[in-house]
Amino acid sequence: MSRLALFDAHCHLQDLRVAHCAPLLIKQASEVGVRWFAVNGTSEDDWRSVKEMGESQSTVIPNFGLHPWFIPGRTNNWLETLKGMLESTPTAAVGEIGLDLGTHGSKIDEALQLDILKAQLTLARNLNRPASLHCVRAIGPLQHLLEEMGTFPAGFIMHSFTGPADAVRGLVKHGAYFSFSGFLTPLRASKARAILQQVPRDRILLETDAPDAVPKVDPKSLLWVPDDSATPTSGEVRQADADIRSCCSDKNDGKTAKKDEACPLPALNHPANIRTVSLTYAKRFVCPVVFVLAGML
Repeated sequence: MSRLALFDAHCHLQDLRVAHCAPLLIKQASEVGVRWFAVNGTSEDDWRSVKEMGESQSTVIPNFGLHPWFIPGRTNNWLETLKGMLESTPTAAVGEIGLDLGTHGSKIDEALQLDILKAQLTLARNLNRPASLHCVRAIGPLQHLLEEMGTFPAGFIMHSFTGPADAVRGLVKHGAYFSFSGFLTPLRASKARAILQQVPRDRILLETDAPDAVPKVDPKSLLWVPDDSATPTSGEVRQADADIRSCCSDKNDGKTAKKDEACPLPALNHPANIRTVSLTYAKRFVCPVVFVLAGML
């Protein structure tokens, strides 16, 4: 049976932890059916490398955005530079952008984050580009901003979405798609299923968020980044999985969690693991019809 072509809707292969071996990671992922990679920039420091990766790798779709964590390091001309990068790259989306009121993002003024996000969403709409949004413990402020701004015809991705389920309908109204990564795997099956059941089937996307968001599954089912000293043993993953489940239950509190909020393993995630993510969701969380489809992978 032929494999279904997969699209990694959000990753960071320009990340310095894996940039040196990105061509190999792309080749290995392509061999297991990953056809395209949406590589998201996070600041002015990496936009050029993302653009160059898109020019050298035909399967890479380069995206550019100012991530909330990197707002303090922006230059005075950041928005004009971003506009230039997007205009010179017609296939690029705006990302990674968003709001973060979690452990890391809470150090950055919320009003400033909202202003920066609004400017980037306005740019995305003016250029008719989709956007990829990071949202950590900020679903309320994000919803208020979207109500103020209206709809986005080109759509936007709620990247590494982990809920809350009751926010889905309102986000869809504004043009949202929902991308699921390894960060959903430590959640209780009932909670993950409740989230997925709220999302229209034509708005479900998959991503790896590589090199982050290692799926919390049997490590034998995963492909690991070469020479990563943090690659875990089976026992380490089992113990970490138990710790992660507890952490997510205590801290997520029905709000979107990501990166530090989701307590990921330090091991680096390989973009080929999107296949494992898709199979895991089909087996654990979604209806048997989708499981049959996943059997094509």
